[in-house]
Amino acid sequence: MADEFVAKGKRLNQAVFGMAPYTLRRTDVNEAVLRTKGLHKEPILDARLGDPTVFGLSTYKGFTQAVSESFKDPRAWRYDHACGLPELREILARGNVEFNRNGYWVQPDRVFIGPGISGVSRSLFTAMINHDNGDELAIPEWSYIIYFAEAALSRARVVNIRLKDDGQVDIGHLDHSISERTKAVFLITVGNPLGIAMQEEVFFEIVKIINRKEREFDHPIYLVADTIYEGFRDGEPLDPILLSSKAERIGPTIELHSISKMISAPGARLGWIRVFHQGNDFKDEVDAFVEALARLFQPGLGSVPTAFQMALHKVYLGLAKPDEREAFDAFRKERRTNAIWRVRSLMESLSKFDGVVFPRYCYNEDGTINRNAINSFYLLVGIDQRIRPRNSEMSMARELAEFSIDQNNSPIMLTTPGDSFLASELRNCGQEYFRVVSLFDHHEMALAAEVIRKFTESKKR
Repeated sequence: MADEFVAKGKRLNQAVFGMAPYTLRRTDVNEAVLRTKGLHKEPILDARLGDPTVFGLSTYKGFTQAVSESFKDPRAWRYDHACGLPELREILARGNVEFNRNGYWVQPDRVFIGPGISGVSRSLFTAMINHDNGDELAIPEWSYIIYFAEAALSRARVVNIRLKDDGQVDIGHLDHSISERTKAVFLITVGNPLGIAMQEEVFFEIVKIINRKEREFDHPIYLVADTIYEGFRDGEPLDPILLSSKAERIGPTIELHSISKMISAPGARLGWIRVFHQGNDFKDEVDAFVEALARLFQPGLGSVPTAFQMALHKVYLGLAKPDEREAFDAFRKERRTNAIWRVRSLMESLSKFDGVVFPRYCYNEDGTINRNAINSFYLLVGIDQRIRPRNSEMSMARELAEFSIDQNNSPIMLTTPGDSFLASELRNCGQEYFRVVSLFDHHEMALAAEVIRKFTESKKR
């Protein structure tokens, strides 16, 4: 089918068709979803998209109240600055307000607000990649789909960086993989789909390597850190800009963040880029990059509703007040505790079933489950390949969905193929997994575990 569209669209941008393998919404599980039409079978346990509101995790009340007030303000219905509401950019420039850190300052004109991380990523890649240069991007082998998709659209070559058994970036492999063509290194500091939290010492080592390579090749290598799940990690969140400052980063560090996960507002589509660059090394190129970003945002006249930006500004401005800070921190603590309890509880339930496996980083050295490994609300789950070898006709995620549809008195279980989070050349080999958004309540968690248990048992026959 894809080849048919490519042939018909030969006068179109062919790079768009190169994005086809990288999607959450158009995997082969959709074929199973089509079978559910008219079945009237309940419940459907849809664990494909990480939308906390679908699983009953409420939006932060301070934000919803601020949105309601903002929509009553006449300014909410006007055009605003295309790069984002000036006062919101100003407060985001002061440091990491959400985590109460003010140890650095980013120039406000280097903060860009757009429609979620996926939206601002499109602008980032468009400004960064020169199609004619043969640019390369270093991306860990397991990573979020959007970065592989945007690399395909921008025609950049992806260099897959290995991960060690504990889920941390293999520093030696990264060092070996950065070449003169490397334009950027991408990191998700609490990973998706892995849920592994990057260690601070690993981040420092990455900065050292990139600094050295920048000196060697005499050009900037952009360090891009996606921090959307930092609020869910054990211990203090990793702040890439603060750490880059401490590590005397030479080139630019770019943070991508969004309100969608922690305060449960994915529909607001409110994310941002912050570009941090200290010193004068590569100043001209970094200034040109920032100007390119600004020019990209200008024609759209602003892509995020002004009312949502006004509301977030009000929330963040209010965090300077002790009572509002206390309420916000209490919400964040409860949200993290609740979400992590859910994912780790499902992990423990599934670990009791013979034949269910997780990636290597989920295990201690003695083979027991390391429940503390997961710092977000995703699980990669598989059926031991000795029981269920790879199926060339369908993914394990689709087979699980088809199985649950065909079972009497069983809920329908929908997940995402694990291979979706790998570059195409790394797929179809080794142990296969499916990604589960593990935010089910206690009742649905038990139902999901039972479906997976039955599916596993069916493969032993």
